[in-house]
Amino acid sequence: MSAGRKTEPFADSRGSGKEWQPRARRAAQIARQLEDRILGGEWLVGFHIGREAELATEMSVSRWTLREAVRILEAAGLVSNRKGVGGGLFVASSAHAFVCKKVANYFEFIRVSGEEFGTTHQALGRLAMTTAIHNLTAEERSDVEAHLAEAPDPSMARKLVEVGYIHHLLVRASRNPALVLFAGVFSRLTFDASIYSDLDDATWRRTFERMAVFIEGMARAALAGDLAGAQDGHDGFALICREIYEASLTYLGKPITAAATQRAYDYFPPARPMKKADLVERQIREMIWERGWPVGTSLGSEKELLDRFNVGRAVLREALRSLEQLGVVEMGRGSRSGLRVISPDPEVAMDSCRRQLQRDRMSKTNALAVRRMLKDLASDGDDGRPIVTLIERAIAS
Repeated sequence: MSAGRKTEPFADSRGSGKEWQPRARRAAQIARQLEDRILGGEWLVGFHIGREAELATEMSVSRWTLREAVRILEAAGLVSNRKGVGGGLFVASSAHAFVCKKVANYFEFIRVSGEEFGTTHQALGRLAMTTAIHNLTAEERSDVEAHLAEAPDPSMARKLVEVGYIHHLLVRASRNPALVLFAGVFSRLTFDASIYSDLDDATWRRTFERMAVFIEGMARAALAGDLAGAQDGHDGFALICREIYEASLTYLGKPITAAATQRAYDYFPPARPMKKADLVERQIREMIWERGWPVGTSLGSEKELLDRFNVGRAVLREALRSLEQLGVVEMGRGSRSGLRVISPDPEVAMDSCRRQLQRDRMSKTNALAVRRMLKDLASDGDDGRPIVTLIERAIAS
């Protein structure tokens, strides 16, 4: 790459933001170049990519553009930026959570049926238990046992954290990256649905209690080498997740209520957004859901959004970066200026999955096992099975 420095127009923080848009697109290009080198295996986890000033010079962009690219990659979980001596940009541990969020966002938009949600989740879980039960190491067994011992905690919030981690441990023991990834997608869909639930308080709380019972039963069966018991436990867990998903206000097309979200925050405090940018992101998503996801509709100019949410430009742009990566919105230009609602692209969701599986070194043997399992689920045809179709394309070699 050229060692020269590219001159870019200075964007006055008091201006309309027009100067920001071309530079933001350039930042996205730089982010993709860096992402390609990470996902291609050239830079492994922990690799020191370099310092901001050095990278900006190497890539012939301004410090502003490089910083914006870094923020994009940080939001995706691909890099971390450390300060001080020995600092700089490093390859982070995983982009798993962001990919799960992106794919779950796409499934929410197309409103996949509860039937496909349930049957696919159940089938993936059964396959995971089949392999995990034979793969559990002594260390993993000890870890599961330790979290089972913590699960009886009288605080349901604490119990949910413990059983959630137990489920993650069991699926991870399958040693199949596709099963781990899509278990994360279903967990994200269930989590979002639980925040915007239409269930009454008693039923809503009882649902989580039943979920914990099924996961604990699944874990004990797996530790005992009882495959049928482990699969039955996951079947029950998948059924509960489906019930939660189908009772979501967003799935039902009903208005989101403050009471529903507050109940979730009170019951499970980690569900509450901790950063201002995360809160703004959630509020914009709720605006879109409230309006029925009207593709092409303007949500307002940057100034209008700043006034609406009473935040600074940096906070708003951080929220918008995440939503833009999720394929929810884009900032228009010219006569189409302002924040516009867009339709999430299935190709982007699929490509994100494929890249994550490449990063996790998905093997042909693992892909074949998932493909065989999906064969029966695709009997209704690709058009009627968007989850199956996306998984099949993501694992295709």
